[in-house]
Parts: sequence; structure tokens; C-alpha cells
Amino acid sequence: MGVFYRKGFYWIDFYDNNGKRHRKKVAPQKSVAQLVLKEIQCKIAKKEFLGIEEKKILFKEFVLKNFLPNARVRLSPTTFTRTNIILDKHLFSAFDCYLHQINRQSIENYIEKRAQEVKPATVNREFSLLRSILNYAKSLGFLKENPCKGVKELKEPPGRARYLTREEICSLLWACDPETLKQNPYNAGRSFSKLLVAYLKPIVLVALYTGMRRSEIINLKWEDINFKEKKIFLEKTKNGERRIIPMPEIIFKTFKSLPRQLHSNKVFPDINGNMVTAAFERACKRAGISDFRFHDLRHTFASYLTMSGANLRLVQNLLGHKDLRMTIRYSHLSPEHLQEAVNTLERVLAREEPQKLGVSNT
Repeated sequence: MGVFYRKGFYWIDFYDNNGKRHRKKVAPQKSVAQLVLKEIQCKIAKKEFLGIEEKKILFKEFVLKNFLPNARVRLSPTTFTRTNIILDKHLFSAFDCYLHQINRQSIENYIEKRAQEVKPATVNREFSLLRSILNYAKSLGFLKENPCKGVKELKEPPGRARYLTREEICSLLWACDPETLKQNPYNAGRSFSKLLVAYLKPIVLVALYTGMRRSEIINLKWEDINFKEKKIFLEKTKNGERRIIPMPEIIFKTFKSLPRQLHSNKVFPDINGNMVTAAFERACKRAGISDFRFHDLRHTFASYLTMSGANLRLVQNLLGHKDLRMTIRYSHLSPEHLQEAVNTLERVLAREEPQKLGVSNT
């Protein structure tokens, strides 16, 4: 650090607490530049450079007093619950220290340790939460910089891409049909009877033909459905943004056939996610379908959209993904469709330039 002269002015040269170099033009007088540099050196020594002072507070204390109250009003109940689980089970014990003591090395060590215990996707979710907490701490002036800066997420394998064949779709819908369910040997308990007999097939159809998430379906209200425009309006979604989904005719008729309950404005009242999952697993077992989860109906919806020629941006909008990278894993195509695409290309090129391409158009 020092003072130097350039083109009629004295400049100061110094490094801040993060090792970043600064050069600033000060004044024509050397004594003034020296005084300014001395003041800045004092601020750096006190960790007050640029008016930001790291406040001494435990990581857990900051999260409980500052981060969680803010997150509660911004996150969905499910996401907020998941956030608390990650904090209680992992982050609080791993970072049992003052907030300003968390550095890049401790974060890298945490990622390396967790990578030996769980899948990369799980580690990345935990790291993402930690990064959000430290970003919030920086915005409130508790930190000058986020130590997560420069730390890379783990590379994740391609997302699950299981989708139903046309034959499996027919088998699944048969297994969800009310007449089939009445004779279902797994239909034990009165609490499941309404779901199994009346709602399971409509719920599966909605997931299959709209790509809606399980939570979006079971929380769907009648006012969310516009029968005149044949659209579904989702006000509360996973990413917090409003989504509009066109209704195909089969879903329009499905909703029209459902009775409305006086005690609830929900389309599927008196059910929850666990009930849907349990009933769906039984239906898959009866249909002889293995390695298939309810969420895979979204994969099926997206896969057949892609195979029908829909572009990824359209699929992204219908699924409600903020990041196109999330949609790419749904873009896989069947070998038959790939072959048809190549055949189509050949026909188009042959029609436009048959002579030059050496392809007969007869």
C-alpha cells in the first residue's frame, strides 16, 4: 500500500480485508492523500472498510432471529418445513460458530463430507440454503462478503426420466377406474374409500394431461378453473409464480363430472398428499407397473409433449420451471420418434433440392 503521483494528483493504493486491491485518486496535495490512506488503514484494521462492520453473532442465532422469520412469509409451508429440517439435522451442527467465522474452506469441507453420505442433489440443496442464509446476512450488514462466492455445486447425474408407455397408461387408468377399485383387495379402510373410488382416476388424469404437481392438484379450488376459457389458473406454485394451464377436452369433461361439496371449495376435498401416494402405489401394483411414482406423471406429460414436437420453451412454461435446465431432462425422445425426425428431415430436403441432394422425389 502507498501513495503515488500521476497527472497532477496523488493516488492511494491499498488492499481491503478480502484481499481486493483498490487504487483511488485523492488530491493534488501529498499530505492529504497520506491522511486519507491512514484513515482507511484504520478502518480496515477495525473491519469497517466502506462503512460495513461484521456483527458478532452465532450462525444459529442469526438464522433463528433473522433468516427464518423472513423465510416464513416468503416460502411455501412445505418448503419452510424442509428448510427447518435441513437446518436442524445438518447446518446448525456443521456450522456451530460465529457467522463471520464461516469461510470458503469450511464450506468446501462440509460439501466434501456430505458428498460421501448423500446424493449430489441433496448436497446442492443444503448448500443452496446455506448460500441464501449468508446472502441475507450480507444484505443486512452482518457480513461484508458471502463466503459461498466461488464455491461450485456438485455435478448431478441426469434427472429421473421414467415415463409411461401407451400400454402402461391404459393399464394404469384401468387400475384407477371406480369399478376396478371396488374389487381392489388393497382397499382396506373407510378413510381411503372416497379417494379410491371417486377421486383417484380424475387426479391421475389431471396429472397426466396437465403436468400439474400433486400438491397443486389436491389444493385446486373450483374458482381456479375457468370452464368458459378452458383454463386452469394456479395462483400458488412451487416457484411462487402464477401459472395458466390450458384444459384439454378430457380434463374439461372430468371436472364437469365431479360433484361439488358444500363443506369445501376444493375440487378434491378431504384428501392429502399421503393418501394420494398410497392409493396411487396400490393402483400401480394392480396394473403391474413397477418403478413408477406419482411425480413421474409429470415426466410422462412432458415427454409426450416433446415427442409431439413441442419446443422446450413451451414445455418449460407449462411445467412452471424458472430455469430451462430443469426442463431439458424431460426432453428425451423415444428411438422411434428420433427415427421419424430423421425421416422427416430427409423428406423436406428431398422436396426442396432433390437434384443437388441426389435424392429421388418420385
